[in-house]
Amino acid sequence: METLTRKAVHTPANQNANNAPTLNVLGMPTAVKLTHAQTYGQFSCIETSLAPRQMGPPPHVHYALDEIMYVLEGTVSLLEGDKVVEVTKGGYHFRPRGVVHTFWNGHDAPAKFIDMYPSTQDFAHYLEELSDLGAAIHNEGGNPFAPENITRFKDLDARYDHEVFYEQMPEHLAKYAVNN
Repeated sequence: METLTRKAVHTPANQNANNAPTLNVLGMPTAVKLTHAQTYGQFSCIETSLAPRQMGPPPHVHYALDEIMYVLEGTVSLLEGDKVVEVTKGGYHFRPRGVVHTFWNGHDAPAKFIDMYPSTQDFAHYLEELSDLGAAIHNEGGNPFAPENITRFKDLDARYDHEVFYEQMPEHLAKYAVNN
């Protein structure tokens, strides 16, 4: 039997994994704290900040990924199906695959959370690609909600076995009184 040599990994406070830059994911500062590669393909996690009254991503569903959120500061509102849950500082929230969900900060104070992905899917890498695609569209002077750009986003989403309901974003922005 062959033995694998594995190394422990440490990401110091106020740093990102491998000293990578903080990403801009749909306007949210997002820092990858542990990469999929660092954990031998088992896990990755990110730290995300939400400004007051900031919307997160459009409603979406993962078909092969579970998520665990731990709120570090403030309150994060989550939509799971048609139910809204408020997760306050110190609280955890588990989002299993197959459940349509989104999140936002519906409050007047900032919020920050860690999202953990206990999966063989490299979801932190998806967020890196999403950040790059958003930057490319911005640099092209494009509208991210133009049909040709939604197609680009959907192509990326499909590679990671999840579906994003972009058309629901305006309704959620209005319903929960948040900004994009």
